[in-house]
Amino acid sequence: MPLLLALLLVVLPAHGSECPSANNANLTSQILSCKQHLETLEPKGAQAFDAHLELVSLYRRAGDIKLSNQILDELMAWKLTTLQRFQVLRQSGINRYRQRNYIQALESFHEAQTLAAKLQQNELLGKSANDLANAYQALGDLDTALTLFLESYQIAKATNDRQRQAITLNNLGNVSRDINQLDDAILSFRQAHALHQQAGDQVKANHTLLSIAEVFYKKRDYNKATEIIEDLLQPLTQSGAYTQLSRAYLLLAEIAIAQNHIAQAQQQLASFKRTRQLIQHGKVDQRALLIEAKLKQLEGDNLTAQTLLKQGLEAHNQQNSQLTELFYIALLQSQLQTHAYKEAVETAQRYNDMLKSSRVQSENLYQFRLQSANVLAAPKHQTETSILSHVLVGFIAFVVGVLVTYSFARYTARTGTNGLHGGHMSIDEQAARQLMVEVMTLTLTLWEQGSGKTRVELAEESKVWKVNIDDGRLRVRTLERYLNIKTLPKKPRIRNIVTTAQYVLTQCQDANFDTAPLCEKVAQLEQILACSNAT
Repeated sequence: MPLLLALLLVVLPAHGSECPSANNANLTSQILSCKQHLETLEPKGAQAFDAHLELVSLYRRAGDIKLSNQILDELMAWKLTTLQRFQVLRQSGINRYRQRNYIQALESFHEAQTLAAKLQQNELLGKSANDLANAYQALGDLDTALTLFLESYQIAKATNDRQRQAITLNNLGNVSRDINQLDDAILSFRQAHALHQQAGDQVKANHTLLSIAEVFYKKRDYNKATEIIEDLLQPLTQSGAYTQLSRAYLLLAEIAIAQNHIAQAQQQLASFKRTRQLIQHGKVDQRALLIEAKLKQLEGDNLTAQTLLKQGLEAHNQQNSQLTELFYIALLQSQLQTHAYKEAVETAQRYNDMLKSSRVQSENLYQFRLQSANVLAAPKHQTETSILSHVLVGFIAFVVGVLVTYSFARYTARTGTNGLHGGHMSIDEQAARQLMVEVMTLTLTLWEQGSGKTRVELAEESKVWKVNIDDGRLRVRTLERYLNIKTLPKKPRIRNIVTTAQYVLTQCQDANFDTAPLCEKVAQLEQILACSNAT
């Protein structure tokens, strides 16, 4: 969830740009020009410091985090002012974030936030709030992230900082996307894109367009997503923005996989790998491993898929992030598909250990970093702990389900029975909850694309869901909770889901859409509903 998420932050030197401005030039040319310009400046002077920071940003944009970090290490050895130290720590946090080292990024961002508070500059406080929010979002703490993003946005508005407004709007769009508020996400991204265009910052404008394409991908509007990305391929190639270009190819591969277009997915992944070779750091893209594993599963090669997923987990085992969770879930699914129940149990236990570690880690973060940095009030810590407790309890239930499945399979193998007694069968609760989310998501997609109407109109016309007024806007918060596994109620109303799906299938039966997948999943939900009524 998060995704494969990027951080829209750039260095803003305090004394103005020292490297020659060349926004439309190839990144390699900009780096060379900046290095040549550095040779003309007084060593360790204020202008040299600003130019070094620009070089840090340029290397990062080119994908060379290693060289970017080397410059930051050199700068830390200088005799720095408080403002300069803030800038170096912040850039270090951004680099750590880009490498998906989110806990280490938080450490840098919290140190920078402490310095911003000492300097008492609203602009720096706004940046710090935005940076911290990105890291918390990556770690799955969306409530904290949203609070910090809104704080950053209010500061940006108060100081009339349009660039910061645009960056924060982009990040608010990311949160909306992650909680499946897709229409809100598109609105935020489009507002951010307009501000970036007004500022003439095509790099960030292109980044935001890719984010919009991701949302259309999540809405299953694959044609619109593909159209946006393909329009970006040429300008990204010409500008040498290989990091963004590789992201574009990877998203095209995901779209192809979602449509079961194996040949197209293979082609896009090959383009992605060629582009990655132009990024000089040699670091494996973990999200790309996940996508390639999905492709191998689609091809029927589950063993290779499992090898890729294990490789991703091995490289990512120190990070309790959303991406790590996706690796565990995909590996579990693949192992269960191949009836590797023993391995699935071991994977589930490791996943469980990761969640326990994540809980302890979060408690430590709230007790020490949040209180010392004064970012949030102490009661928020208790809320987060409670949320993590629910997640942990829910996952333990899933692990128990896997263990039961494994024991059941062993019993069946020994006895030769089919395990059905008296017409009853066990239902994996976690799988059922995932099925509910899939049915609601498919239903909403069919409704929006088949009828051209909104989710609010679906709630009003189906008479199943309540419509609320929030800040002068019509919202359907109860319905929207059913679109994400993280927000699905503990006791979901299965009958409401089935009724909604049947209503949409009836209303959109003349639309030119393949409704077979939705019909199949609705039938599965009806079986679950029948079993629950029978018990």
